[in-house]
Amino acid sequence: MDNAKLKEFERALRDRVKGDVSFDEVTRGIYATDASFYQIMPVAVVLPRDEADVRASVKIAAEFNVTIVPRGGGTSLGGQAIGPGMILDFSKYMSKVLELNVEDRWVRVQPGIVLDELNAELAQHGLHFAPDPATGNRATIGGMIGNNSSGTKSIVLGRTSDHVLAGKVLLSDGSILDIEELSSEQYDQRVSAESTDPREAEILAGFKKIIEDNSSEIEKQFPKVMRRVNGYNLDLFTRTEPWNLMNLLIGSEGTLGICLEAKLNLEPLPKAKALCTVHFAELLEGIRTVETILEHKPSAVEILDSEVIVMARKNRSIAPLCGFIQGDPEAILVVEFFGGTAKAAERKAKKLASDLKKNKLGYAWPVITEPAEQAKVWAVRKNGLGLLLGVKGDRKPIAFIEDACVPVEHLPDYVERILKFCKQRDVRVAMYAHASVGTLHVRPVLNLKSQEDIDLMKEIAEYSFGLIKKYGGAWSGEHGDGRVRSPFLERFFGPKVYDAFRQTKKLFDPAGLMNPGTIVDANPMDQDLRYGTKYKSPLEPTVYHYREDGSFAAAVEMCNGVGTCRQKLVGTMCPSYKATLDEAHSTRGRANALRLAMTGQFGPDGMTSDPVFEVLDLCLSCKSCKSECPSNVDVARLKSEFLQKCHDAHGVSLRERIIANSTTMARLMAGRKAAIVNFIQGSWLFRTILQLVAGFDCRRKAPTYASVPFPKWFAARPQPNGQSRRKVVLFDDTYMNYHQTEIGISAVELLESCGYEVILARAGCCQRPRISHGFLRDAKAKGERTLRNLDKYIEQGLKIVVCEPGCCSALVDDLPDLIDDEQLGARIKENVMMIDVFLAREVERGDLKCEFTSPYEKILIHGHCHQKALFGTDSMKQLLKLVPGILVSEVDTGCCGMAGSFGYEKEHYELSAKIAEDRLLPAIRAAEEGTVTVACGFSCRHQIADGANVKALHWVETIRGVGASE
Repeated sequence: MDNAKLKEFERALRDRVKGDVSFDEVTRGIYATDASFYQIMPVAVVLPRDEADVRASVKIAAEFNVTIVPRGGGTSLGGQAIGPGMILDFSKYMSKVLELNVEDRWVRVQPGIVLDELNAELAQHGLHFAPDPATGNRATIGGMIGNNSSGTKSIVLGRTSDHVLAGKVLLSDGSILDIEELSSEQYDQRVSAESTDPREAEILAGFKKIIEDNSSEIEKQFPKVMRRVNGYNLDLFTRTEPWNLMNLLIGSEGTLGICLEAKLNLEPLPKAKALCTVHFAELLEGIRTVETILEHKPSAVEILDSEVIVMARKNRSIAPLCGFIQGDPEAILVVEFFGGTAKAAERKAKKLASDLKKNKLGYAWPVITEPAEQAKVWAVRKNGLGLLLGVKGDRKPIAFIEDACVPVEHLPDYVERILKFCKQRDVRVAMYAHASVGTLHVRPVLNLKSQEDIDLMKEIAEYSFGLIKKYGGAWSGEHGDGRVRSPFLERFFGPKVYDAFRQTKKLFDPAGLMNPGTIVDANPMDQDLRYGTKYKSPLEPTVYHYREDGSFAAAVEMCNGVGTCRQKLVGTMCPSYKATLDEAHSTRGRANALRLAMTGQFGPDGMTSDPVFEVLDLCLSCKSCKSECPSNVDVARLKSEFLQKCHDAHGVSLRERIIANSTTMARLMAGRKAAIVNFIQGSWLFRTILQLVAGFDCRRKAPTYASVPFPKWFAARPQPNGQSRRKVVLFDDTYMNYHQTEIGISAVELLESCGYEVILARAGCCQRPRISHGFLRDAKAKGERTLRNLDKYIEQGLKIVVCEPGCCSALVDDLPDLIDDEQLGARIKENVMMIDVFLAREVERGDLKCEFTSPYEKILIHGHCHQKALFGTDSMKQLLKLVPGILVSEVDTGCCGMAGSFGYEKEHYELSAKIAEDRLLPAIRAAEEGTVTVACGFSCRHQIADGANVKALHWVETIRGVGASE
């Protein structure tokens, strides 16, 4: 399309669509990929607000002959959620429940609603939409319909096609089909001359003829396995009645039409579940045991291989969930049983364990009945894909034969042959997923930047394809054909059935606008690769060393597109996405923007451009992606590097200078000047002027300064009595020194009550403000001095404890990777820790023997983002629970939204408040009377005070030791 025509197309969309319309290069680039290894730049991205927007967008696209790709969560592994035309993303606005009938157990929904969010709403009625793909926390119903998704429990709960009752579908010519189940009489009536909808009649008549002309070949060529999503579901229309054309649209991957709404069948929630996690010393032994396990009629049999297990145990957020793993298994089969009661489910699991033990199948068979412990097992399983793709380096477990479905009786032979074939070519293999139905996600580990490995991919695909045909399996079991498997479909089904696919496509989409190149008339599988041989990772110098990932580029490329950052119900990642629902403000969106910028795909100045800055600007540097992203992509660190480049290219604003030098300012303002400074900066006039000249929002009041700095208090206080007390070093951060000195005083009192002599570090600033705002070279120089000052205590065998999570993360996570002295960084990581972590370790080792007391009876904990990401909150809770009679709870509150200076900045004020209102502030307001809120973060406490008018305390203010032995 030439520029004039493109401008006309853009103008038409903007004039007639109420939703978001994007033609800018960065947004289009962010939508150029999904979770596959493909990349295709679209011409436009539209986020429709309602059905009228969808119809207008499609009509305009047809007028300009622009192809259309409907998209939900963008978690496609086959490349079917990308394309060169117009992307229609339904996930932001069209995500509503339209109608719910609890009595008849059905619900009518828009396509953008996320499965887990729908099921959370249905759970209060004891119902759920049954298919449960691993991506359920971000997979949309529209996407599940497009792929015919199933999930872990498909042997009892079936596929999406088993649960869709009716739908409203928009075709590329603007026609609307209201699709429902039709008896043969009803079907013929709609085809007849009396039909009121000639386009519907044409489609019904044409499709019936396609089936009648090809029925015998369809029955012959379609695989006879339950998990099959190859091509179009023509086999569901031979020797069957009644017909429901939604069964054709399901699994069509957006190539026939667009689902505007769907009526879904609902199932009762299982009353009880139990797990048996069967451990195997050999992978193939586990696979051979699947048939035996199926005789016990489980609801799920899922496999985790050693690759997934090892990665899970290394992952920051997943490792704590791995307590069920015994020894070092080569494979684990996670076997689930439903039951009418908890005891009934447990009996089934124990019976399996007993039989397998008796037959010497496996080496450990733990039965898990507690729902919370079962959830941990499933979290490990559902993160399997992301964990595998978190492998460091250019070689990644690639999805191209991962969706094959093999009859279970042939599964061991298939896996053994694939493993042998890959081993002969020196290719590692990882696998996980649905052993119960023969759909093992087998992923060869390849580098698609190398032509040799691209050729290996095609060679392995051909070998696997031959085996699948031999065993009567399906080439696509649940992930769809997409761009990766569509090229094989003519050979898989034969020319007659493939021609029937083409006829079906032309019948519904005569102009060929709907997601072309998927299912029929596909390009070769190695075309449009995200990486490929022409892709070059940049080698530009950086301030961070990126020792863990290898380089800035490698850290960016760790994002694989699975989209875990788009989940909204739990966790912290990603606060700005949860608030905006914009793909650009997800971890994935930012990583994609950085990848395209650093490789010059946004031009030579991409890495310092305003559009890329806007993508990263709403990153709160919360570090939740460092732990909650299965690949541990640390966007906070990447943002800091990017900001340093922007400072170098464009200079530094007054506001940024104020923030970078806030520690120096605090030291100068605290003390005798504090009262007058606090009065002035709290005045409306001062705040208004500061907003005008520096951009700090006048609705915020700056933190007050202390009249007596903490170091001065510490030096003047009476020394505690006692001899030969154990020593510990307290890192005195800026906030405790010059703002909230009560935190430092409480920390000293707590440590002394536990029998420690406290030494004040006086080491200098942790550099958190400079790090988060991209002053990395300054942070590196000044931060190294701080670390060397701390190292003097480490040389004496002392531990350093920290009260402020943001300071602790700077000391043990950021500065060690900034400085050149790797050994110094390692010593800091080993010996600097949060104060609660230190005390909990001392108690666990038996080095701290005392009781604990608290003046409070009920405590609600809000964890600071860095604390949750790197250190956890368990130590705080464990120690508080040692206080007799205390009630301690922690709400999954996400991010507070303040994030240092973020919530003070005028352009971020509203978003900051919205993030706090997501879960944190409502939880605090709903707390029982007399509950004390604990928040270790300085900025968290300020947000809580501003938003809920509640004075939150630091953890050290709530607990004291009693009777410590010295």
